[in-house]
Amino acid sequence: MTDNRKKGRFGEQAACDLLISEGYRIVERNFFTQSGEIDIIAQKDGVIVFCEVKARRNDESSLQYGRPASAVGKRKQESIAEAARVYLFGHPAKLQPRIDVIEIYFSTFKDIEGETWYSVDKTEHFENAFFASSRSRFGQRDRRFL
Repeated sequence: MTDNRKKGRFGEQAACDLLISEGYRIVERNFFTQSGEIDIIAQKDGVIVFCEVKARRNDESSLQYGRPASAVGKRKQESIAEAARVYLFGHPAKLQPRIDVIEIYFSTFKDIEGETWYSVDKTEHFENAFFASSRSRFGQRDRRFL
């Protein structure tokens, strides 16, 4: 498994742990469609949440590129919204849909055998990070990410 893939899996697991601690039930992970992927689909209090997870090392070299959530640009937003529509079409339910972004800040260290390990330093959960509307196909990116 590549290092980026390992970091991604770690970030997604940390996000699942956060959601569970906030009372969510994980419905599905890594839902793939032709238009894109949704990292986590969760449910709580009549809401179905489509989560995009962005993880970054908690050091100056990584953070110079901005917040992890700032990497969720217009194209990625469109991809997530379209994948959410596909999911909802195939899984009809009377739940209110919402799209969230979860940031994971982590540190790395190597053990005595040289294997890399990850540790969560901080998490941030942005509810309603952006909107998929029928009037204008996709809403504005949340200003908190800029």
